[in-house]
Amino acid sequence: MASWFRRSRRAQEERRPRQSERTQRTPDESDPFDAAERLRLAHRDTGEPGLLEAAREATLRARDHYGPDDPRHAASLSGLCMIYRQLWERSRSRQALDSSVAFGRQAVEVSPPGDELMARHMSSLATSLQELFETTRDVEAIDESIALSRGALDLTPPGDPEHAGLESNLANALLRRTAQHPDPALQREAVEHARAALRDTPVGDPLLASRHINLGGALLGLGGAGSVSQLLEALTMYEQGLRGLPPNHPARPGIERTIAHLRQARRTFGF
Repeated sequence: MASWFRRSRRAQEERRPRQSERTQRTPDESDPFDAAERLRLAHRDTGEPGLLEAAREATLRARDHYGPDDPRHAASLSGLCMIYRQLWERSRSRQALDSSVAFGRQAVEVSPPGDELMARHMSSLATSLQELFETTRDVEAIDESIALSRGALDLTPPGDPEHAGLESNLANALLRRTAQHPDPALQREAVEHARAALRDTPVGDPLLASRHINLGGALLGLGGAGSVSQLLEALTMYEQGLRGLPPNHPARPGIERTIAHLRQARRTFGF
């Protein structure tokens, strides 16, 4: 999600000693979490597989570097939750998905009292639980994901730079539940949260493409409750989202198939 750990970096800057006090440490040695986070964000922006493995190794080192009372320990665990989820997306290895959920649970459990990153840790775990639900159809997993997403959103005031990402995550959880267990009220709520997330995501944000795609999926999730105008809007959202994805993004084939189906439906039914 966008702007991960931005505030924690400001806190790190306040705690960090002046240059004259540092001796000859390199940036990676003095702040392994920051180095790991740069690699993770570089992979997010480029989709390069090698950067993901480098981020995994660096984040494992960061986890071991910080004591359990340091918020960066929980933040590193949360980073591993995201990284192993991305490994799952590429490999479909159940071991990677189980590791993602386990690291996410650890991050939430060890996050110290008053940790301002708790909402982020909850949201990351919620996303991995969504993937677990898609694999196992375990309703408890998606219900836990929805509860975590609601809790994370409650902890984050409107206007916070991460509010849009939390709106998007809740929309995804609701959408996945209603796809298997239709509920018109939850389907409409998913559209509301997806629309709010897109509205609050600025042009140029690396996650703007995914926000377009999420809204497209939420509009399609309305099914028979949706209108022709909503189906056309869904097509537009998918097309805009596809243009913003990196060429090697693993989601591209599925998005392209959805666009092809919607275009065929438009030609067939003349809307």
